[in-house]
Amino acid sequence: MKIAIIDDEKRYMNVLCGVCNEYFISRKEQGSIECFSNGLDFLDKCSESVYDIAFIDIFMTTINGIELAERLRKISKEIVIVFVTSSADFMMQAFSVHAFHYITKPYVKEQIYKVLDDAVFYMRDKSKFVEIVCDRKTVMLSVKEIVSIESDAHYLNISVVSGMIYRTRMTINNFLQLTENDQRFITVNRGIVLNADYVENIEGTLCNMGNGTRFPIKVREKSDIEKRIREHMFNKLRTNQQI
Repeated sequence: MKIAIIDDEKRYMNVLCGVCNEYFISRKEQGSIECFSNGLDFLDKCSESVYDIAFIDIFMTTINGIELAERLRKISKEIVIVFVTSSADFMMQAFSVHAFHYITKPYVKEQIYKVLDDAVFYMRDKSKFVEIVCDRKTVMLSVKEIVSIESDAHYLNISVVSGMIYRTRMTINNFLQLTENDQRFITVNRGIVLNADYVENIEGTLCNMGNGTRFPIKVREKSDIEKRIREHMFNKLRTNQQI
């Protein structure tokens, strides 16, 4: 596990680094930690090094944590982002960058351990899989890697994070049944289902996804769609925060 800590307050950076090192020892985990007092330095390093977890302070001078996380998401969709801050006022903004956790200073050792335990479980989690037939071959797709599902006559075009699109003969209802009606999948228009984990925002009548694709939404159901996405992200973040 490779951890990055980005905080311009050295004392908190040192405390968090120390707790993470203790965690590696107590859990017998292999890991390394790199600390950055400047978010731009961290972004430069990201181009040549891959991190599993980034602890990002929200209130920094050179670049604030929210902006840093937004730019980081363009580099890596998979990195686990944990916001650290002295105030919970910016919790809602954490949704837009799909933050894994949100913890406040001063740090509580047990809370940091819980965050790291959850992150390890998340990274090792193989998630649920759905089995489809594509080009006469059986394919297993990880549910959490599915970005969008679009119906096309009697077929579905299923897009995943890698950019691949799988075409299979199936209805949307059949697909949702295979996922056990996973709440992350939200119908935004007739024949269009999106994974809320990858929704960036909604602008007008378009839903923007993290991979750059855009989908039209039902105007009359816009408020309900936005509500469902917010509730999904809130429940996801709240579940991760439980200690």
